[in-house]
Amino acid sequence: MTATINVMSLGDLLQHLRGRARLTQTELAGLSTVSVRAIRNLELGLARNPRKETIRLLADALRLGGGRRAALFTAAGLPADDASFEALSVLPAVAAARPHGRDADLDRTVGLLRRTAGGIVTVAGLGGCGKTRLALAAAHTLQTGSGVPTLWMSVLRAAGSGAPAHHDGLQPAPAAWMAGLLAGAGGATAEAARLIGDRDVLLVIDGNDPADGDHVSRATMESLLGECPRLRVLETVRTARDREQDRTVLLGPLRDQDPAAGDGSASPALAVLLDRAAALRPGYRPDRDEAAALREISSLLDGVPRALESVGSWLLLCAPDELLQMARTEPLLLAAPPCDSPADSWAGRALRQAFAELTSNQRVLLARLAGWEGAWTVEQVAHHFGLGRASAAVAVQALLHQGLVRREPTDRRVAFRVLNLVRAACPTVRPHPSAIPADPAVIPAVPAVIPAVPSVFPAAPSVLPALPELFQRQEEHPHDSAEHRRNTRRFGTAAGVLRDRPRRDHAA
Repeated sequence: MTATINVMSLGDLLQHLRGRARLTQTELAGLSTVSVRAIRNLELGLARNPRKETIRLLADALRLGGGRRAALFTAAGLPADDASFEALSVLPAVAAARPHGRDADLDRTVGLLRRTAGGIVTVAGLGGCGKTRLALAAAHTLQTGSGVPTLWMSVLRAAGSGAPAHHDGLQPAPAAWMAGLLAGAGGATAEAARLIGDRDVLLVIDGNDPADGDHVSRATMESLLGECPRLRVLETVRTARDREQDRTVLLGPLRDQDPAAGDGSASPALAVLLDRAAALRPGYRPDRDEAAALREISSLLDGVPRALESVGSWLLLCAPDELLQMARTEPLLLAAPPCDSPADSWAGRALRQAFAELTSNQRVLLARLAGWEGAWTVEQVAHHFGLGRASAAVAVQALLHQGLVRREPTDRRVAFRVLNLVRAACPTVRPHPSAIPADPAVIPAVPAVIPAVPSVFPAAPSVLPALPELFQRQEEHPHDSAEHRRNTRRFGTAAGVLRDRPRRDHAA
């Protein structure tokens, strides 16, 4: 039957497909908005050069896909690539909704993509922070506002790495097909370039992390951009290492609200939680006490979108006050849906992946900082641990880029805190909370020995050496240290700004 379809004339094929759909010419005209006269002329062979838009409308009305859609385009004298391209550039319906709390990130991403074609934009952040969701919203905005279609590729799914598929139908379908175009012959791009041609297209490469092995290399992307001058590329990665900082959108956790505020307003983090709860429990409306518990849960889970969506699954099984107790004592368990294995949850994988990107001294610093409650500054870190400001700034920036710490809203200073999920992964420090006082000179000492290292951080040393010794080489030989140069290249110019004045007395 396929061979027969491929040799049919346009009129015979259209009549065959219309009969297969059990539609009259009038019914097909109503579904496609193509006139009855135009359909009759096509079937009689009187229309010699039909417009591409006419064929597309008919194919959509007949619900054609794959080979039949390509056959109809070919019979009309149009390139079969047009049919394949249109089938691949369909985004899921969820892309039309703007993600909560991401207006500034979305506007910056779309702005970078609109500037000029032929560039690569990177969205980076900790696993579960909503990179895929932001990429979908950016693709939809670009498509509706500028008419730029999207080709979507998921490296994780195409590679078969065992990573779970995105939930809620966020993952567009043609991931494996697009991956095949880019993976053959060591990343050859001839087929992909032939398909895209001179079209104005956005290619999204989701989960393009080098650590996963089967990623699309920078050389492959640049080769494809060289052959397709109107192509734009948007990639999502866990770390922004070795990317151009001016074309990188660093995605952190959503803004959460202090439960002590008590004003009842829904923060972006709480809005994500409530949306998921409403999707699973239609008509669910929390009362005042339940809303207060959910606000505190969203804060304890650091505003990480995927963790908050997991809470919506737990709401099917437990009351909000029970979940609040879980958030206080076992936030990592609550951050994953009940169906996930606690030994290999997405949260544990995300933390392990972020931790693996740190150097040994940055891991030691993170383990120390995990014992501090409240916000702290780079100046306090440098003073308490005896580090130069340059080394402290680069190390804190590395933790920030991995999504393991977050900026805290303050009036007069730039402050940070370790995510509660990260602190939960270090159970030995949670029983010893200590708020950082205003005077860094009286910060209580953090225990130098951690007797048990959690499985999330398998490479962390059980005995923490003195931090100044680990950072000594960077302080004494900042220009000769390969690791210092690497960190400076990865994490921006903080070291360059502060390198020449590590010991000056000046206001923080």
